[in-house]
Parts: sequence; C-alpha cells; structure tokens
Amino acid sequence: MGAGVSPVVRGRRLAAELRRLRAQSGRTIEEVAEHLECSAAKVSRIENGLVGVRIQDARELLRLYGVDGERLGELLELARQARGRGWWLPYVDVVADGYGQVVGLEDEASSIDRLETRLIPGLLQTKLYAEALFSAPRDVPPDVVERRVRLRVERQKILYRARPPRLNAILDEAVLRRRVGSPAVMAHQCTHLLALARRPAISLRVLPLDSETHQAVGFSFTVFGFDDPGDPKVVYEEAFHGVVLHDGAELVGRYTAALEQARGCAMSEAESLEFLAGLAERPT
Repeated sequence: MGAGVSPVVRGRRLAAELRRLRAQSGRTIEEVAEHLECSAAKVSRIENGLVGVRIQDARELLRLYGVDGERLGELLELARQARGRGWWLPYVDVVADGYGQVVGLEDEASSIDRLETRLIPGLLQTKLYAEALFSAPRDVPPDVVERRVRLRVERQKILYRARPPRLNAILDEAVLRRRVGSPAVMAHQCTHLLALARRPAISLRVLPLDSETHQAVGFSFTVFGFDDPGDPKVVYEEAFHGVVLHDGAELVGRYTAALEQARGCAMSEAESLEFLAGLAERPT
C-alpha cells in the first residue's frame, strides 16, 4: 500500500488551487468552459474535486490563469500525482459509494480524530470482529465478505508505519457493549484495543453511558488533518447510502468543537484502559 502519497489528497489540493486561480483571474466558470470547449458543469466538477483533470486540461487552465515557470511545473506534477492509482481501487466495487475517497484521505492524514457511537472504528477492528460484522447481512456472498475484511486489514497498516498518523479515538461505552459476533470475539476485540492504546501514536478514551450530555450525542464522525497547510481538514461521516465529506472551514470547526466537548466528557486514558481491561476479562 502507499506511504503517504494519496491521489485523493493531491486531487483535492489541485481542485482547490484551480478554483482559487480562476477566482483570482476574474473569470467565470462559463468563460473557462468556453475556453476548454466543455460544459460549465465539467469545470465545476473539476474545481470541486468530483472528477479528475487531464494533464492537458490542467496545463491549458494554468496557462489561462497566467501560471508559468516553476509554479507551473509544480502544479502539473500535482496533477500527475492526482491521476495516480490508489492501492485501494481493486476494492471499490465491494464498498459504499465514495468510500475510496475516505481511504485515500486516511492514507495521507497526519491526524485522525474519531468519535464513534455505533461500532468499533474500522482502523481498530480485529479481523474476527470485521468478519462477524460483514457476515451479518445474509445476502452478501462469502467472497465479498472476504474482500471487505482484506481491505479493512490493509487500511490498518497505516498504524504501523515508521511515521503513523496520530489517532485519537473516543468510543461511546455502548460501542464496547454492543455485541458483534460471539462474546469471545468481543473479549478479543477489547484486548486488541488495549494493545493499540499503548502505542505512542494512539489515544483511546471511553465515553461512559452516564456522562454529561454533549453536542455530538448520537453522532459518529472522523476529522482528518494533514501536514501540508495546503490541505484543509476534512470531516467524514458515514451514511446508509454512502459517505459524506465536509471541508468548509466553518463547518469543520463546528465538528472539531463538538469532538473536543465529547472528549471533555470522556474518561481519562488511564481510566479507559482500566475499563477495557475489565471488559476483556468479563466479556458481555
């Protein structure tokens, strides 16, 4: 798998830069579309990162906006990286729409903050837990279950890199008490969480059922952060029909504030470890 060079992140960075450059040039989307001899809808999709941009089109746009020299070369290289093939592409047919974007963001993130109220987050699941989870629907073929589990295991390799992302997970107590698979599967899962929580780059805290009410009660979401200042934070939420991504500064700020409030209601890391150890010894 990749080691921190995600075409998804590169594509979002390029799209934002093309949008900024067009606005700076004073041109409308319709004027740019006429120049490229394409629809205004296509230009809009390019600027929002919904479709990739061909190298030829990127060069034409950048020249139209007056970009040249070293900066032109940098942005064309960014366009080439954005057209790269993510390691997760062979799995996109067995996951929800848009999930490949989430894996791409996760693959390059320097920080991952997760508030979870429903299930153990994918990055923290054991193989047994994932197998029990994906096998629950009776209409899913065994080969699809196997590929979904394999993708989950591949994703988790980012936690064992030389420079892993900083993972801060807040798990509602209900997540730990909701049985997925057998009691033995849950006991093994709690033991696995204990081991992960002792890794330097991972912080795990439990939000007790009797905690104070906070503004994110009942919600689950992830905030991805990146080292490059050109890559803004992105919020990911999972819906029944697919995934939802937010990158507007104001909205991301609201999610971040809600997450911090939830963190303030959670057990300390030491208390959380003690709680997990108790569950591992007495599986529900």
